[in-house]
Amino acid sequence: MLDKYDPSTCNNQFCNTNGIRMHYVDENPSSKEVLLLIHGWPDLWLGWREQIGFLVNLGYRVVVPTLRGFGETESPADPSLYGFKTACKDIVGLLDHLEIPTVTTIGHDWGGFVVWRFSQFYPERVKAIASFCTPYGPRPPVRLTLEQVVQNLPNFKYQLYLCTPEAEQEINAYPREFFTALFRTVNEQSGRKLLDLKTGKLVEGRPAVKKSDLVPQKVLDHYVEMVKKHGSRGGLNWYKQVLRNWDESEGLDPIITKPSLMVLAERDVALPPSMAANMKNYVPNLETHLVKDAGHWILWEKPEECNRILAHWLKSLNIVPSKI
Repeated sequence: MLDKYDPSTCNNQFCNTNGIRMHYVDENPSSKEVLLLIHGWPDLWLGWREQIGFLVNLGYRVVVPTLRGFGETESPADPSLYGFKTACKDIVGLLDHLEIPTVTTIGHDWGGFVVWRFSQFYPERVKAIASFCTPYGPRPPVRLTLEQVVQNLPNFKYQLYLCTPEAEQEINAYPREFFTALFRTVNEQSGRKLLDLKTGKLVEGRPAVKKSDLVPQKVLDHYVEMVKKHGSRGGLNWYKQVLRNWDESEGLDPIITKPSLMVLAERDVALPPSMAANMKNYVPNLETHLVKDAGHWILWEKPEECNRILAHWLKSLNIVPSKI
């Protein structure tokens, strides 16, 4: 029986795609209406734990891959083996393996960036797109380094540290402390930043914090176990792709015409709602919602509201299993 707080109860599967072995969860595989849920950093498929069972109970087939670089999916050490185009090739290979022609893609954090780009690289495979927290933006007009991006978007300054060897070493040395401090509601953060303002560190030299009640022990243990087994380098490689992502997105249509949903978290520091201000110019068929008093971990911080918005949007597009 599916227990959203026990990863071992899910239908964990593996396939070979685009040169790697990819882990994925596949629930309710007999349903013809497929939703593809894509996570971000430093998350795993388990970040969708509050949505998977809810959507399955509505009759959907729910496929939730673990992206390359994370968890039980292979994590190449070489940063050149990453980027949005590569991640999208991984996903299309998974869909081909499962013989799924088209899906509705739903993303969060890096997964949000992936689902927007996936709809541009493989528009014929996408019915509709939903993103939590991550707005769509077209390819920048000029090629910018991460340092230049941070000058324009100071809220991304933490990414500079995540590109360093020190960040990898720190997360690998203190995985439990890292996830305990990071996976908290916006109210529980109480002003605590991802990086300490004085030391610039994630964990080292900082006071310990109590585990959030919204993160069950088995869930936290799973994240810690994945870092202990596989390390953190793969996930951090995602932050080293700014130039590659720009190069590989040349020629993509900047206008996304697919039906789209953007769910913003009012108090998301990493991806503030203001970043979505111009989305309508590029995504004409867009529905937008703002979830009040929600932080970056909106999916499990405000699950009832997220699920309600998602279900209503899918129904409005008639993307529903036949039994509904």
